[in-house]
Amino acid sequence: MKRLWFILTLLYTSKAFGQIPVIDQHPKKGLYRTFTEFQQNAPSEEGDLIVKNRSSAAQIYLLANRNELRLKDASGEEHKVKDYWGFCDGKDIYIRDYGLNKLTEIGYYCIYELHTVQPSRGYPIQADMTPNNLNAPANIKKVLNVVTGDKLDLTAYNLKKYILPQDSTLLEEFRADKSKRTTLEYYIFRFNQRNRVTL
Repeated sequence: MKRLWFILTLLYTSKAFGQIPVIDQHPKKGLYRTFTEFQQNAPSEEGDLIVKNRSSAAQIYLLANRNELRLKDASGEEHKVKDYWGFCDGKDIYIRDYGLNKLTEIGYYCIYELHTVQPSRGYPIQADMTPNNLNAPANIKKVLNVVTGDKLDLTAYNLKKYILPQDSTLLEEFRADKSKRTTLEYYIFRFNQRNRVTL
């Protein structure tokens, strides 16, 4: 009898408190120190948050991220923020993953895009044998699982292997689709519509 009571209580509380607040409510402005703060939509710090962008040269030669977050205190002095998961400017949420990247889709899986500059390999230009120092920008689409915090590259392999097996109907549709590579984001949108987030 006690076991039955425990199971019923557990089911009732999981339904009442199961939704992730950041998805159900408007995101609160502030700094998320941990992934749990993001899930609960409870930023640990609020204040004037400033994003400082770095040049391509700093990214390559200093192995630095493309931007950094600074917090302005009451005296107007800026301090570099360390050890944080992400932040919200009151409208959009940004995740810290090799710089700050905006979450473009929020649901069971959130989509964001990394913007990096890759160092050139220094191939010589055939005409005058000078090194080719063009640094190619690289944009990589990624997904974030809001339940576990796992981050994956948005590829056909990761969709088929890790994401879509949770929804067999979508997995079959994906396997039958001939233009998979052009519709990867479409399957994330569909997955988010079909699968509500609960903890």
